[in-house]
Amino acid sequence: MALVRVTLGGKRLGYVRNNKAGSTTIINYLGQLLWNEKPTTYSGTNVQDFCGDDSYIGREKGFESYHQELKACEIRIAVYRDPIDKIISGFYYCQRMCPGLKDLDSFLDNYNEYLRIYNYARIHCRTNTDMLGPDPRIYTHVYNMKDIDAKLLPFLEQLGGKKIQKTRLREHPPRVITKEQEAKAKEVMAVDYKNGWYTQ
Repeated sequence: MALVRVTLGGKRLGYVRNNKAGSTTIINYLGQLLWNEKPTTYSGTNVQDFCGDDSYIGREKGFESYHQELKACEIRIAVYRDPIDKIISGFYYCQRMCPGLKDLDSFLDNYNEYLRIYNYARIHCRTNTDMLGPDPRIYTHVYNMKDIDAKLLPFLEQLGGKKIQKTRLREHPPRVITKEQEAKAKEVMAVDYKNGWYTQ
């Protein structure tokens, strides 16, 4: 629910922040290139401090509220995540911040209601489609989160003309879920499969 706009290699780059899909790492990588950010720092909206007020556009409504600014960028980057991994990671992240999120089953059964009630859930548990839009073809570069270091990092280094130190700022142990929870999660995130944000 945010658009990061910076200039790298003389080109205007737009990166759509898709929470729980490596966004903290990616913004840190941009910071390493643009203002010598330390690889251990959660960069977040610091982009504005170094690249100007219009470099970070955060809007609650999601993709549809900034797609015009994205289209104006020469390089448009999207990073998606396996929809099931994304919602499970989002739930456990939000559970620490929102005491009302009791258990995963209740969350999956009442997904839309929890998104309405909890801003944290709305930010971290929405589909790739909500965050990135319904059509991957609007982007010039699309990456699976698993390919951040193998594919996106070298591309950014080439654009920025310097090396990036790899980091992982929000790692956690793998989550174990039941087959029933996996099926529910897939149903909640069905729009991502329909729109091509993840194929199996």
